[in-house]
Amino acid sequence: MKKTLLALLALLFASALSACDREIPDYTVDEAFVLMNEAVDEWLGAASFVATFEATYESETLDLTESIVVRMKNAGSGDLVSHVVMSVTKNDSWQYTVNQYEAGILYTARNENGTVERVYDAQSRTSFEALYRSFLKSGFDAADVREESIMVDADQCTVTFELDANEIDDSLYVPEDLDRVTFATVSVTFRHDGTLVRLDVAYDGYVGEERGAENYVVTFEKLDRYVVIARLSASEKATYAEVEEDAE
Repeated sequence: MKKTLLALLALLFASALSACDREIPDYTVDEAFVLMNEAVDEWLGAASFVATFEATYESETLDLTESIVVRMKNAGSGDLVSHVVMSVTKNDSWQYTVNQYEAGILYTARNENGTVERVYDAQSRTSFEALYRSFLKSGFDAADVREESIMVDADQCTVTFELDANEIDDSLYVPEDLDRVTFATVSVTFRHDGTLVRLDVAYDGYVGEERGAENYVVTFEKLDRYVVIARLSASEKATYAEVEEDAE
């Protein structure tokens, strides 16, 4: 027993030493910025992913909380399948929605303030994909940022910068309630193999003349890895009614 315990302790000690000896890449800020954009491009081109989005917007009259978990596979192809769970609270109103996309049809089960509906409607693959990549729509142009800095450890790198207000809507998510936004503080974390890990965004936004604070975090749990999404059965699809043309 003592020999086994000693062997285990020796293994743990060796693992700790190995972790301490791992080399930390010596990026410049400019090099890290380029690698960050390459990681963003990998995200935009990922055929499968699981991503979690958590956001809040707070002002004197508007309190908005959004939580979204997106599972997608076969993106960019006619066999796109996706499962999205979304919870939104806006002041005293709330909505819980489950979206299932397959074969060009969007099936939506929605509970809004206790009223439940199940509907389906045709939706183009490209528009559906774009909607659920809108947390991070593109890479960033160095000319549009300022105050760049980096943090690097043995596992990953975080690039932090301020993004010009005029570029936010083209690159990041902006709630439809907001009329305009200020500059954003952005942090993008990626592994040294070029895989995105996390996106942190904060900016002030206005509804009319009222100012509030928007903050959101995206965690990229899987990128181009196997994602399991169960397809709806025929009996499940039968519980959905087709959306009426003037329903929206």
